[in-house]
Amino acid sequence: MNDVYFQKLEEIQKNEFIKAAIDCVGAGVVITDPEQEDNPMIYCNRGFEELTGYHSEEILGRNCRFLQGEETSSKVVSKIKAGLEDYHPVFVEIRNYRKDGTPFWNELQIFPVFIENMDQTYFVGVQRDVTKRREQEDLMGHYLNEVKRLSTPIVPVEDDISILPLIGTVDDDRIHDMLETVSHHVKETKEDYMIMDMSAIHSYNEAIHMGIYQLYQLLKLMGTQLIITGVKPSLAMQSTPYANFSDLQLKTYTTVKQALKAIR
Repeated sequence: MNDVYFQKLEEIQKNEFIKAAIDCVGAGVVITDPEQEDNPMIYCNRGFEELTGYHSEEILGRNCRFLQGEETSSKVVSKIKAGLEDYHPVFVEIRNYRKDGTPFWNELQIFPVFIENMDQTYFVGVQRDVTKRREQEDLMGHYLNEVKRLSTPIVPVEDDISILPLIGTVDDDRIHDMLETVSHHVKETKEDYMIMDMSAIHSYNEAIHMGIYQLYQLLKLMGTQLIITGVKPSLAMQSTPYANFSDLQLKTYTTVKQALKAIR
């Protein structure tokens, strides 16, 4: 480390009150010097040492990239680099690694700070470990995907036939999920028939009406025939305000059993 480094470090650390306050903020804090080659760290607080497992003697004078590893996003790194080059504040969440190799999610904020009496801008970086929150978000995303999958179950009954039973209330979001799920399924299986059973639908609405129309057109393009079953008299009465499907040549049956018999 050169004399310039020690001179600037002394300037930053000479106010012990400020140093003690930074040690108590409950986050990792580092200061880097962009006027030196490779923008090295010239200060880190106790919170940064506890967060990363490194002691200040090991890392001062180095660029913070030593925290990066195999799963660190290159896009996030590029965003940080662009902010530093333009002297703009940066806020990202980045996958970093502790000294022992343990990965963690780092909520990183970087601020350019001009020190008037030193006539220079430094970068102040604040880090927080948000691993638990990210893991909870990932788990919640998994649960939501499972709920979506279960709300649109597809039941293969033969090599070229599957049944899509609709249950409960159907809205626009569920129709969107249905179209996405069916499209992926038919693309993989290349089935000849998809039976949509509506016997467990609570009520017929515009979302269902448009969903049937869109699903018919989608499956037709994919070479699969849509068949509707389970349309009870009450549902038929509720569908009267909407246009009919006579132009679609859509086949309907009272039960799935009848549909399967007609297909075979």
